[in-house]
Amino acid sequence: MVYFGFKNQPFSSQKSRLLLAVLLCLIFFVFIAIISKDNLGLSNKKLAPELKIDFIYVGNSDCCIIQTPKGRTFIIDSGTNISETDAKKQNRELIQNYLKKLNIREIDGLVISNWHINNYYGFIPVLKDYKVKCIYETPIEYKNEFYYDFDELCKKKKIYRISVKSGDILEWGEELFVQVLNPEDVYGTDIISEINNDSIVIQIRYGKVKTLLCSNIQEESEREVIKFNQGIESQIIKIPNHGNKNSIYKNFFKMVNAKDGIISVGKNNPFGLPSEEALDLFNELEMNIYRTDLNGNIHLTIGGKNEKDYKITVDRNI
Repeated sequence: MVYFGFKNQPFSSQKSRLLLAVLLCLIFFVFIAIISKDNLGLSNKKLAPELKIDFIYVGNSDCCIIQTPKGRTFIIDSGTNISETDAKKQNRELIQNYLKKLNIREIDGLVISNWHINNYYGFIPVLKDYKVKCIYETPIEYKNEFYYDFDELCKKKKIYRISVKSGDILEWGEELFVQVLNPEDVYGTDIISEINNDSIVIQIRYGKVKTLLCSNIQEESEREVIKFNQGIESQIIKIPNHGNKNSIYKNFFKMVNAKDGIISVGKNNPFGLPSEEALDLFNELEMNIYRTDLNGNIHLTIGGKNEKDYKITVDRNI
């Protein structure tokens, strides 16, 4: 009888045993490569040595896409869900189209910083078209007809959802330190100011560079966040609440001590944002200001080797 080309005792010779060992090692390597996130570095996806955060122009709202050095993708807020025609008229982005430009196929996490429609309803087409692993939410319960559409889609897609609060650490990759700094107290009503103050604030540290993402918080929550003391110091800050005058508590900004500020705001918006009071304060603090209404999409790239190892570029200058 012949087994595998060897008579009687198929793996008795040294040569056949060596061949079997090589074959088993090859099978094991292929198995590990298949189940590993980046296919042991053999996939076409190139991992970058930097953290990238794109602040997307989605009108008078917030949206930032975070691409970690190890290839994970997180999105904070979304803008509203409007048609392609209306987006072109407003010269603004649709988040699902921007993701296609970045060749992103899978989302590791979405963050809904508050339940205003312009912060989460733009995620509807993203949830339909992409695999989303997790959704991080503010713990406030504020529901309307748009929320129920969103909730139903999440249930249909069986997406894991988690509420986060001040002090929580988010596991977004071992190379990052990501902490939630707000909300501390949950107000839980449908009053606009209280929804804003329940917004999720996140600080991301990569190497020696920190970025503070403030959503729509107002002075009440800014006073809560400074309880972290020097821990909130950051080189870059996403300005709270589009530069509204009710969100410019001076001691908060002095403690953050950011060199660069980014304002997500719509062009010719009816609210007169950013306010003159906010711009005057940022000028007094000698902060460089970038604005989506003037600069379009704003791109932050962080190397993190030292406190100045980052750069900001914009799509346009006006």
